[in-house]
Amino acid sequence: MKYFRVWLKLGRMRFREYYIESRLHSTFLISGKLVRFSFFLIFIIALLTKTENLAGFGLYQTILFFMTFNLIDITSQFLFRGAYSIQWNINKGQFDLSLTQPINVLFRMAFDIIDLLDLATLLPVLAVLGFVIARLSSQVTFSGFLLYLLLCLNALLIAMAIHIFIISFSILTQEISSEIWIYRDLMNMGRFPIDIYSKSVQMVLTFLLPIAVMVTFPTKVLLGVLSWQWIMLSFFIGAIFIFLSLKFWKFALKNYSSVSS
Repeated sequence: MKYFRVWLKLGRMRFREYYIESRLHSTFLISGKLVRFSFFLIFIIALLTKTENLAGFGLYQTILFFMTFNLIDITSQFLFRGAYSIQWNINKGQFDLSLTQPINVLFRMAFDIIDLLDLATLLPVLAVLGFVIARLSSQVTFSGFLLYLLLCLNALLIAMAIHIFIISFSILTQEISSEIWIYRDLMNMGRFPIDIYSKSVQMVLTFLLPIAVMVTFPTKVLLGVLSWQWIMLSFFIGAIFIFLSLKFWKFALKNYSSVSS
């Protein structure tokens, strides 16, 4: 509860700082996000209207992949936006200050920035997602929906682990790095089912940077086309990523040299 209260306080601070004081700027930002989302959705509909299926998946099934991608991507950005400013925090000494405060420094670095615009853009995603699931109701079972939710939570854990890796690497190098943007670019490959890619790319997106586990697997389990072996492997990969990221974080913290030293 302590950290939840801190998180809410950070959210209120950011809301006053970014949105109340700059309403016009916020309006343009959220409009841009919604327009980009709408255009890509229209692109998928136009594509499937001509080709009828994508890697064996129909129109609503393909839209389900896209909606799940947005659900995971937007939620992870909303929760872990602080990772995007880790370099600034280190260079300006904010990270050193956080080390002296009575709060977990990893929590502070990961959750320091809360972008409420991400939360606002999540609402139309949930609306379209609900509509698509309703259209696919003949394929969706209660157990499948429950596993879908669990795999989405597992996806957020993997996203958190990846952001911890990025924060830790920035602490070790103390240089401007592009890891977060490389991750963002690779994450965009999850807009479509990984079945459209070659086998080698599928392996990379499943085991090395598990975008497939984060997006494709939850969608497939909802459609009833994912075996229990892959379901168990998904949770195992999530646990391994969290474990390794926390180990790497401790290593980075142990070897951190203050910018003022």
